[in-house]
Amino acid sequence: PVKSNPQVVQPSPSLSKFFGDTVNTNTLASDFFDSFTTSNFISVSNPNASSSVPEQMSSLSNGGDSSCASSNPTFSVRNGRPEAGGPPPSLEITQSPKPFSQIQAVFAGSDDPFATALNMSELDRRNDAWLPSEETRNVLISVATQQYSTVFIDKENLTMPGLKFDNIQGDAVKDLMLRFLGEQAAVKRQVLNANSVEQSFVGLKQLISSKNWRAAVDLCGRLLTAHGQGYKKGGLPTNHTTDSLQLWFVRLALLVKLNLFQNAEMEFEPFGNLDQPDLYYEYYPHVYPGRKGSMVPFSMRILHAELPQYLGNPQESLDRLHGMKIICAKILENLEQGLAEDGSMTNITQENRQASVQLWRSRLGRVMYSMANCLLMMKDYVLAVDAYRTVIKYYPQQEPQLLSGIGRIFLQIGDIKTAEKYFQDVEKATHKLDGLQSQIMVLMNRAFLHLGQNNFAEAHRFFTEILRIDSSNAVANNNAAVCLLYLGKLKDSLRQLEGMVQQDPKHYLHESVLFNLTTMYELESSRSMQKKQALLEAVAIKEGDSFNTQCLKLG
Repeated sequence: PVKSNPQVVQPSPSLSKFFGDTVNTNTLASDFFDSFTTSNFISVSNPNASSSVPEQMSSLSNGGDSSCASSNPTFSVRNGRPEAGGPPPSLEITQSPKPFSQIQAVFAGSDDPFATALNMSELDRRNDAWLPSEETRNVLISVATQQYSTVFIDKENLTMPGLKFDNIQGDAVKDLMLRFLGEQAAVKRQVLNANSVEQSFVGLKQLISSKNWRAAVDLCGRLLTAHGQGYKKGGLPTNHTTDSLQLWFVRLALLVKLNLFQNAEMEFEPFGNLDQPDLYYEYYPHVYPGRKGSMVPFSMRILHAELPQYLGNPQESLDRLHGMKIICAKILENLEQGLAEDGSMTNITQENRQASVQLWRSRLGRVMYSMANCLLMMKDYVLAVDAYRTVIKYYPQQEPQLLSGIGRIFLQIGDIKTAEKYFQDVEKATHKLDGLQSQIMVLMNRAFLHLGQNNFAEAHRFFTEILRIDSSNAVANNNAAVCLLYLGKLKDSLRQLEGMVQQDPKHYLHESVLFNLTTMYELESSRSMQKKQALLEAVAIKEGDSFNTQCLKLG
């Protein structure tokens, strides 16, 4: 029999926010650029800046959903459904990357510039707050009081990043088409690439939304090259802006999402522990007069902390996350004592103080969530469950989802009784969700409870009940089909999965679904190769360059 591995926890929570199966957002890129719309775009010229001129090309594709596939038919346990996303691609092509100073028009501001500036300064202070180490603080004080020029700061204390590899753009789907379907079929595959979008943040968002993440990595590289931080520029003096740091974050996050962990580690290296003085606004008093705090996006700190666990060093991840936890807790303590985030006596209105406390509580919860995931990866289930329970304190509205997740951990380790207890707690907490959502969550948990007891007929009954409420629920559809397989109804199972993919390919060309389908083709027919090639053709129409072709099992 074919074994199933329940997928319980996404390996990279910070990235699931940006790339995952979103339920409440229209575009997958919407949360990705967390400071593009809250900062002014300032161009700081760098001695190493240059621009690259791309070839004129225009090719289009809409992206579908993507997630990790595993080695056997899988029970996918995420609630909600995968959404393909993104605005329609633009055909505008420009000749070179736009410097940061030329893109203000993308995000129009308020009619009242003075009110906007006041509002921005509060928002900036809240978002950018961070507590530097004593050594870094002393350097920043010296810069502010002009005891000595920044030029004389020891080179070892500065951040001098550069691209470590030039170009990773590739298209595995097209390569497979060439191999199995011939050149004529492969030519029909058209996806957006780094040349066919505007050379700016607008183009970058477009590539991410259409799931062309490899091309997005390349475009980040071009924009960083235009800023003087390109290939072979590592170790050379450079200036940073809010936007260059955002670009580094996007590039590194995409590398991690593409499982290119070593590449990400190499490019992260010059950033050290993200505490060098030139990563703070105070280091650039003439460019950012009066602005304080760190240029490093909070999400980039999370990414930096999580990365070692994917390279076989989870203890280092825990240490980094613990360091972040201490700083978040100290910032909250400062706010609760009537001080500003950095511990200064700055006067903050009650409304702004509450908004800041809310933000930093949520950030502390976010760090705890990453710690829990890391402990889970280390198979330290007791501490992981404790950490998830702590997260509930910071995200009370997420209690039903978190309790469900904990219940599924116990299912995974075979503790059915404790899992059942947590699922009962979910049923008591579902008043925090809307009626339909809570109904689906309760039914989903009951279905998984039966799966944990190898009771596939009952599990199938509950998954089918979910489909009566929400016929487009991908998780229930996929799992109902796998239950049928375990009940010996291979043809019915195949019919269900094929029906899903044919009915709405944009929605259901999901790597887990396709992996299960190709596995069933192998069980069912000697014509499995032709059927897999037909799936490849469907994927070629809908998916971007980041699609994981391993799920098609074409060898």
